[in-house]
Amino acid sequence: MSSDPSDGTSDERSDLAGLMARRLAEYVALWEGAATKFSNSSYRSEDLLDDWFALCGKAARDTTAGAALWWGAASAVRPGRSPKEEPTRGPRAP
Repeated sequence: MSSDPSDGTSDERSDLAGLMARRLAEYVALWEGAATKFSNSSYRSEDLLDDWFALCGKAARDTTAGAALWWGAASAVRPGRSPKEEPTRGPRAP
């Protein structure tokens, strides 16, 4: 499997577990960085703002990705259509 999305051969859903592990590692790194600064009393107000916006950005990114994943899964499996069929756009030809 190619990891380069520019060649058009990779399937984003095929490495879902790896993607989720990387995203979780990002959240853990953010938490541990803040906890370390807080425990040694070097946490400042600008650190709070940076961490807050980083957390909100990551949450928005992952919520959007999750919604897109659910949407794709729901649209791929509908009664009367196999999961491998491409969805049709516009009116069907008579």
